[in-house]
Amino acid sequence: MDQDTPDIRELAPGARVAPVPPWVDLAPYAIPQTPNPHFISHGSCALLDDSQIDLCGSDDRAWFYRRADLITATAGAERCAQFSVSFDPEFEHVDIHNVTVIRGGSRIEHAHRAQFEVMRRESNLERLHVDGRVTVHLTLPDVRPGDVVETAFTTFGMRKSQGGRHSVFVSLEWPVGIIDVRFRQRSPSGRVIAERGYNNPPQGTQTEADGIVDRRWRTMEREGFKYEPLAPPWMIQSAALQLSEWRDWAEAVNVFAPLYEDEGPLPAEIEQEIARIAASETSVAGRAAEILRFAQNAVRYHAISIGEGGYTPRSLQEVCETRYGDCKDKSKLYMHMARRLGVDACPALVNTRNGYALNDWLPSGTVFDHCIVRVTVDGKVYWLDPTRQIQMSALDKMTQCHFGWALPLRAGVTTIEKMPDPPVELISETLEQVTLGEGPETPVYYEWEHKFRGARAEGAREQFAREGSVGVFKAYADDIRRMWPEARVVKQELVSDDLERNTLVIREAYEIPDAWMKGENNVVKFATRDIALRGTLAPLDPGDRKLPVYLGQPGRRVRRVDVKTVTEHQGGWMRGHRAGEVLSWSDQMRVVSPNYLVIEQTLVIGSMVLAPGEAETYRNIERDLGSNDLVISETVNKKNKFLKGGKSQRETSAWDVIRWVFLVLLAIYWIGRILAGG
Repeated sequence: MDQDTPDIRELAPGARVAPVPPWVDLAPYAIPQTPNPHFISHGSCALLDDSQIDLCGSDDRAWFYRRADLITATAGAERCAQFSVSFDPEFEHVDIHNVTVIRGGSRIEHAHRAQFEVMRRESNLERLHVDGRVTVHLTLPDVRPGDVVETAFTTFGMRKSQGGRHSVFVSLEWPVGIIDVRFRQRSPSGRVIAERGYNNPPQGTQTEADGIVDRRWRTMEREGFKYEPLAPPWMIQSAALQLSEWRDWAEAVNVFAPLYEDEGPLPAEIEQEIARIAASETSVAGRAAEILRFAQNAVRYHAISIGEGGYTPRSLQEVCETRYGDCKDKSKLYMHMARRLGVDACPALVNTRNGYALNDWLPSGTVFDHCIVRVTVDGKVYWLDPTRQIQMSALDKMTQCHFGWALPLRAGVTTIEKMPDPPVELISETLEQVTLGEGPETPVYYEWEHKFRGARAEGAREQFAREGSVGVFKAYADDIRRMWPEARVVKQELVSDDLERNTLVIREAYEIPDAWMKGENNVVKFATRDIALRGTLAPLDPGDRKLPVYLGQPGRRVRRVDVKTVTEHQGGWMRGHRAGEVLSWSDQMRVVSPNYLVIEQTLVIGSMVLAPGEAETYRNIERDLGSNDLVISETVNKKNKFLKGGKSQRETSAWDVIRWVFLVLLAIYWIGRILAGG
């Protein structure tokens, strides 16, 4: 049935049901009798995605959004019957215009009479991050295949710290196509808003009347794009637009740098810490490291990003009183202590996900998600993160930040600065020692010794500091028992922690009574267990690549396995792959003596990204990492003891089986050809 539109209805502070603003263009959209099958996904067909921004009103910004989905199956009804919109009541308010089911040409309106749920959903609470956003939610009572669900709302407001400057990224393409995609922006003719397109967005059109510039973009029946997994996270894969009113990076510096200044004297406890560092550390490098440790340790991490808290640090007095702070608070604390101790330092804004793309984007103050500090000692620049767990090594040995590009918040800075790429260095060495008994009933002794360096050593220290040694070693044992449930702990110890070289050595050893797997004809098998290299590379889908492959943290990882047996073995293998200087893998098993087998494996990641043309080499290495363990087969006698003449081979993966089947079929084919020709 058709519904009349009631007046404004308050739902909660900052949320209401209200009419569509007069500046919105509610141009109709097509509802087909039969949906285009190329645009159906998970039981629905997206008919419309309509986004309109207005910069001409009394509010900082109004953003209207309308969506329409045609339900084709029950799964689509379940999903599209859920309507939600979230906002930050500290600086935003939202008007819900309609939540409508269109059935047989009639509009069944729910927004003006339904009972909405208003919730504060802190989705990052477990990460100690509170943003204060409120969600308004409605579940539609009756949605069926054949219905169209149409929703519309407008969000008003911007953070005051942005100074009214408009800046957004807008996607115009998704992995699942939308039949009609519209984007519109209204702005006064005097406002200069730069535009940049990515991945062939549609051309915009423009009209101007009564001092208002009206820009519009639209796509019709543009099919979804193929998303390439494992691409670098900073690469935009879909058609998109960036709009920014920020003139340059210097403007962002001028806006944010003053926020890190503090009026009045420093709190007394900070003054005491400054005096302690000044007395104990005479070098600038030593002072820079001690300030970092104080910011990391004395103030626990907790982020309050409600309202302006997302961009504005709190006062140092408040930070000291509460003993917690986020990245901005800790960086501000570092900067003020550094000033007093003669260390050249300033806060720096970075993007932890998209940082390597910032130099290709338009300048904007909203593209950053993290704050660190830039420190200069003896002409060398260090990028330090006060939110990490305590970094106890010297300044030149501790791990630095590598986020691509950064914006130092210092007077006179006019552009972003390139940060160094992560170094390619030895980061882990794992030595495994395995002793096999005279029969399968004798427990196998298995020991792992891990030597972690640099970032891996600091990561292990963070884990021990966060969970304690009992918790860490329990997790280690649980991991081993997932493969061998009866494994008994022999030793678990932190062997050494060399802060000067930033290396950490951990040893764990187990007796494993259930190590052997029974097979046919009195044969039993034992396989070593790689917990160091396997899983370093994620599986990559087959097919040609257009985008680079993201490899993650560069570095060299080494694994050695020593296996001592009572029976004699022979043979071995050697294999490896190389993708230029970026990625290499070597794997060798050799027989030192008939009772002593050794595996030596090295994985080198020489860069964060791999060229798309090297994707097949990546796949080969990832497959090898899935079959890089030693499998030993033994035959037992009536007394359940091993007979002489054991067999050792590398672990067989599913890809090995496929390759062998292919070779057998190929051989059969050619034999048939030869016989037929004869």
